Amino acid sequence: MSIFKFLNDNIGLITLIVGLSAIYLYLKQKADAKRDIAKLILQEIRYAEQQIRNSGRGSRGYSLSSRLLPTNSWDDNIHLFITDMKETEIDMISEFYSQAAYIDYLIEERSKQKLNQKFSLRPIAIGQPTVVPTEAEDIPQQPTPQQIAQIVREPNLNEHITINLLTDFSSKIEFLYNTPAAEKLKQLSERKWYQPF
Repeated sequence: MSIFKFLNDNIGLITLIVGLSAIYLYLKQKADAKRDIAKLILQEIRYAEQQIRNSGRGSRGYSLSSRLLPTNSWDDNIHLFITDMKETEIDMISEFYSQAAYIDYLIEERSKQKLNQKFSLRPIAIGQPTVVPTEAEDIPQQPTPQQIAQIVREPNLNEHITINLLTDFSSKIEFLYNTPAAEKLKQLSERKWYQPF
């Protein structure tokens, strides 16, 4: 009975304690989400940089079945880091993501070109009749083995452009993982559970 009397006499204090607890839990949940997103962004940056290194900055070529950025957490969550990072650091990360997304687009285009090349050459390679473009009149309807080998070895102009763009953009992209911008993300990702701010 005395507990009910105590609660009844101190309703204002209890309301204040419950309210402060709710605010703390809200801020902690927000900080935990920010920490997890910072970890994810760091992982995406590290993975993309590793893929670029493995390709020799595009000179050895990329695996056509993979992407630099399978996910893009930066674009959806940039607003969470506005207060923690300088504008130049935010710009660096945004530029990295933009360039990596463009390289992904070029890898996808290269994959489509290889796929189109494979399927457009398949009838020739197995000896089935095919329609040959009529631009060059001296090409016979049934290509010779030498012509087939030449077609297989030489990519068309679009493929050369795509390969050159991949190599060019890969050589110019600036790595972020060991920069002050990534260091800020590391600090945010390593905050302890009792550090909501």
